[in-house]
Amino acid sequence: MRIFYAKYILPVTSEIIEDGAVVIEGNKIIDFGAREEIDSKYKIEKRFDLKNALIMPGFVNAHTHLELSNLKFKEAKSFQDWLWEVVKKRNKFFKGRFASVKFLKFLSERKFKNAVKRRIDEVINSGTVAIGDVSNTAKLITLLLRVPLKVQIFIELIAFKEERGREFFDVVKDLIEDINNIVRKHNLQKDFKVSMSAHAPYSVSEGLFKLIKNFNGSSKTSVHLAEPVEEVEFLKQGTGFFRNFLIQRDAFDPKWEAPGVSPVKYLEQIGFLDENTLAVHCVNVDEEDIEILSRRGVSVCTCPRSNFFLKVGKAPVRKFLDSGINVCIGTDSIASNRDLNILHELKFAREFYPDVSDVELIKMATINGAVALGFGDYCGSIEKGKDADLIYFIIPKDLKKSEIYDFIFQSSICGRLA
Repeated sequence: MRIFYAKYILPVTSEIIEDGAVVIEGNKIIDFGAREEIDSKYKIEKRFDLKNALIMPGFVNAHTHLELSNLKFKEAKSFQDWLWEVVKKRNKFFKGRFASVKFLKFLSERKFKNAVKRRIDEVINSGTVAIGDVSNTAKLITLLLRVPLKVQIFIELIAFKEERGREFFDVVKDLIEDINNIVRKHNLQKDFKVSMSAHAPYSVSEGLFKLIKNFNGSSKTSVHLAEPVEEVEFLKQGTGFFRNFLIQRDAFDPKWEAPGVSPVKYLEQIGFLDENTLAVHCVNVDEEDIEILSRRGVSVCTCPRSNFFLKVGKAPVRKFLDSGINVCIGTDSIASNRDLNILHELKFAREFYPDVSDVELIKMATINGAVALGFGDYCGSIEKGKDADLIYFIIPKDLKKSEIYDFIFQSSICGRLA
């Protein structure tokens, strides 16, 4: 058993404690409170006084795409241009003319894995203890099993044609079942979860949405929802960029008919939205959409820097919070962001959403994200019985209690409490 002392303890779900302490046994939080109270209750030899420090729960980055770590863009003229560039670069990586040359393929794979490792280091060094990562190939599962993070992997399916969707589903279903058998065998299911997810309403057929939802059961699932305004046009009218995009890629289903409703209402109608759904972005939504998300208990992940980079607009986060929606935050991928540093994301979010309080932003990046990914009972706040996934900041000696949030939002790096 160990006791860690600090000038401030920020539990997130309860009041800030001055001159506080956290009691840890193994990897569990046994107790926390004021120094005098803790010292009177516990006679322990292993005591670590961090002095001028702030201890708080580690952050949760609820939406990442580590598989895109080798894709970097200086700018994006529009979401449409960016999407075409992503397709082109991914095709070059996986199907390029050197893909069949063993040595060159090896170099390409090594470069890719090194890029991923750099991004994982970036995630960890910014105080993140849990991530929700979207994968299209499951190539990183072995690597992510070894990192000091809680991980929810969403293996994402993309298929607008029904028959193609069924083929992909059958392959991925068997893969996930095999992975989960290994996870259960090694008793890792508390920290490592794998489930299936749907890319977006403009790229996934109705039948595939239903297969994914039925397969996942009570497991968490994810979907990119109402990100660009062109998605709304496609679902309501069946016209515009996404129709042309699918046709050009030989991915459009000629039997498909536009549902004539918003993307959010469409997913509600086909039974995809519930408390186990994490809807990412939700930028182009109306009042009815917000009511649906709230009523269905959907968690929403906002990615402010990605939305700004891709010029898709700004999610109505204030309205989400006022409607009782569990809102969390993610960095998205390096393909639409400068880095995967959650502290940088929070700093930007503070300016991007001026009507959202500092307390709310910190909750979005901790307990709300943990709940959205299914880790709410284990991390995201300092509470008795939770895992000790805690971080600390070294703070100025004269930092006032009222200045704590300012300090966090100005930081770029922090330490992991061991």
